[in-house]
Amino acid sequence: MPISDSLRQLIKRSYILAYKEDVTPLWEALDREGLHPQVQRVQYSDEELSYARQVRTFVNHHRAWQRAATQDGYTLICESDFVPCRGLGGFDVFWPTDDPLAWGYLYQGSPRLFALIGPEQYLRGHCAPLVAYVVSASVARVFCAFFEDEMARYDPKQYFSFDSHLQWFAMRHGSRAFITLKHYGEHGGLPNPEHAQMGLPRSGQHRADNLAAPLHFLPQYARGNRMRFLAVRLQSRLLGFGRLLTNRWFVVTDAYHHGFLERARMMALGVRRLVS
Repeated sequence: MPISDSLRQLIKRSYILAYKEDVTPLWEALDREGLHPQVQRVQYSDEELSYARQVRTFVNHHRAWQRAATQDGYTLICESDFVPCRGLGGFDVFWPTDDPLAWGYLYQGSPRLFALIGPEQYLRGHCAPLVAYVVSASVARVFCAFFEDEMARYDPKQYFSFDSHLQWFAMRHGSRAFITLKHYGEHGGLPNPEHAQMGLPRSGQHRADNLAAPLHFLPQYARGNRMRFLAVRLQSRLLGFGRLLTNRWFVVTDAYHHGFLERARMMALGVRRLVS
């Protein structure tokens, strides 16, 4: 399928993962974009309510994966604090759809580029947060296996970063993740307090360092104040440049043998995504 195909043409359904949050603005935005949103409000068992907050989120993702694993076509899964860009439905598909185990992050936290793939120059990358992503049934089945593996390895009542583990498990099972040149939306929520308790950098706070288009609505972190929103956007852009200048934009791995010209091309792409 050519890269010019749009998300609206490809995505059959969207699941908004929620607990008690008001997701009306997000539902309306995805509906306006023609992405067929459904709200998945998790009902936790007494046992699950004893889990760490991060792990309860994991449970909600797992239930979405179980649903996606039985359905044809692609499924968009997003958390309740995702804020999509205007025009999202018409944005380009950015992963090779002839590979049933390829999937894509609409939003990426601290993305790293592995390689440019194929004549379309798809961006194969790595990031952790599962704020918004698109999967096929085949990928969803890999993710379901990942859930079982993680829950066997860790105590669900204790915090663990399942989202940072996911992609390594998926890669071992033949799945490849792809990222957008510019974020197709923003992580609009406030950081999980557990992130700060675990001593994560910036207390686990992450924002888009660029955006493909203006947002449908102000993120939660703006608290209704556009100047606060613009200040966060500026800070995030500067952090993006910081990552680029400290050589954290692309990663050299054993899987790909990059010569000087390829590395220069990847660096130039990193500059273009922030200044264009």
